[in-house]
Amino acid sequence: MTAAARLLTVTAPTSEALERATDELVAELEGLDDTAFARLPAVPDAARAARRSLCRTTAASTAADAARWLRRRDPRRVFTGGPADRASRVFLFSGVGDQYAGLGVGLYRCVPAFRSELDRCFGLLNDEHGLDLRPVLFPPEAPEHPAGAGLAALYDHRETAQEIHRTVVAQPLMFSLQYALARSLAGLGAAPVALAGYSIGELAAACVAGVLPLGPALRLVTRRARLVEDLPPGAMLAVMAGPEQLGRYIGGEVSLAALNGPAQTVLSGPAGAIEQVARELAAHGLACRRLATTHAFHSAMARPLTGPLEELLGTLPLRPPALALLSSVTGTWLRDDEATSPAYWAGQLSRTIRFADQVAEIWRLPRPLLVELGPGQALSRLALEHPDRPGEAVASVVQTLPGVFESRPEPELLLTALGQLWAAGAQIDWRQVAAP
Repeated sequence: MTAAARLLTVTAPTSEALERATDELVAELEGLDDTAFARLPAVPDAARAARRSLCRTTAASTAADAARWLRRRDPRRVFTGGPADRASRVFLFSGVGDQYAGLGVGLYRCVPAFRSELDRCFGLLNDEHGLDLRPVLFPPEAPEHPAGAGLAALYDHRETAQEIHRTVVAQPLMFSLQYALARSLAGLGAAPVALAGYSIGELAAACVAGVLPLGPALRLVTRRARLVEDLPPGAMLAVMAGPEQLGRYIGGEVSLAALNGPAQTVLSGPAGAIEQVARELAAHGLACRRLATTHAFHSAMARPLTGPLEELLGTLPLRPPALALLSSVTGTWLRDDEATSPAYWAGQLSRTIRFADQVAEIWRLPRPLLVELGPGQALSRLALEHPDRPGEAVASVVQTLPGVFESRPEPELLLTALGQLWAAGAQIDWRQVAAP
């Protein structure tokens, strides 16, 4: 049984004093057993007070883990900040494929604001669209710590799709989960300065930015998902190569679905055409992998949906974003005329996702801190592999939810994320976080 997570903090007026205080905390932790560790406060008083000095933080579920990470100053687990630190928080909203039963259950129990926002989304989906997603996300048989139960990536890789991976379920579910998380983090004191979304994630980001109110946004998401279900079957192919190497394959039936990095591309189109491309790429020594999706998202095959979606969007109240929002279509900052254009949002499903260009814009911000709202770190890893990444960016990623292969319980990951945000200058309202 995993012990309850605890946030550990060290504060000091100088760098030298911070290092001494860290070593003293390590020595203290090495003398604690797990029972004594569990008696520590979930959040120390130092994290609740206004910060006027240097700080260092980590979160762990055992004294041994906390001591080991602090002793090594592990940059993936231990975060250091100064009193004047102010990071540019950028929320990243992922697409579908990583979701699994039980995802978010720890946040649901520990963060009342997240629970309230998710309940609101699920209530609207059930009442207005006949979608009851609660038993899909939180089935009675789901484990308390569900991470590690399956396979995650940008798209679902399983041979047989489960209910949670059906498009009509997955898209409104991931929209709701990430919308609720974004709203609750902002309410806790870690509001973003900018937003970026991948595929359906861009719609969640747009809703958080105020382009669409929640109700109309859910109407768009559910309609979009149902239209996708009626499309002819298609296929997608991830290729470890840049678009300049794939020019002869792109065009006609095959579309460039996503540009994830200078050498990470996704192709999309009819299954037969994609299979032929895969054989030719393999013959030329280019690594590629078929993605287990039943439709050709972000391809010419999705263009027939543009008309129905534009008709619906013409009835929805589109507004300019109140927060800086990156466009997956252009790869740069969304203009007001684009945000309020039904044609833009209707065409987004059939256009190339220019995530690599979005990341380039993010790395130009002052001290960017990427907060990934989907499970795992799929988008963050792509961002860290980008050639424009600053050299110190290893600790510039905040993970909020475990991926399916991860064993870290959500309460520990939550405290880690909030501690990292606090060290980077966020004024966290710890009263809104229940003890895990």
